[in-house]
Amino acid sequence: MSRPERLICMILGLLVVAGCATPSSRIRKNPELFAGFPPEVQENVKKGKIEIGYTKEMVLIALGRPGRVYDRLTQGENAEIWSYVGMRYSSDLQPVETSYWYRDADGNLQRIYNWSWIDVGQYTEYETLRLEFESNKVSTIEILRR
Repeated sequence: MSRPERLICMILGLLVVAGCATPSSRIRKNPELFAGFPPEVQENVKKGKIEIGYTKEMVLIALGRPGRVYDRLTQGENAEIWSYVGMRYSSDLQPVETSYWYRDADGNLQRIYNWSWIDVGQYTEYETLRLEFESNKVSTIEILRR
């Protein structure tokens, strides 16, 4: 991995770590709210787990803020959908035409054009979890199978 790619990875990693607080840190920020949860809910929230029937506040402390929020509008009822996302890194070798400078046998600076292979990396966002809320409670949980 080249130096610029390492730098980009480090910056993205720091942003991910800064944005991904743990359940325990969210509990420390909201101790009164957490104390009001039933004991079995408190145990799950500490582990970052949720279940059907949990309120938005319970989910926020267990999982943090969602990456996206959708509104589902139907004839019967409206639902709010929270989407949690992950990031996947991939790289691919691609040919590029480039030039090189070199000194010939007489010490003169020469330029040559040639093809070279570079490693092109990219991050892809993918959805890992979808929660549907009806009346402020989780009614549906969709989990990505791996």
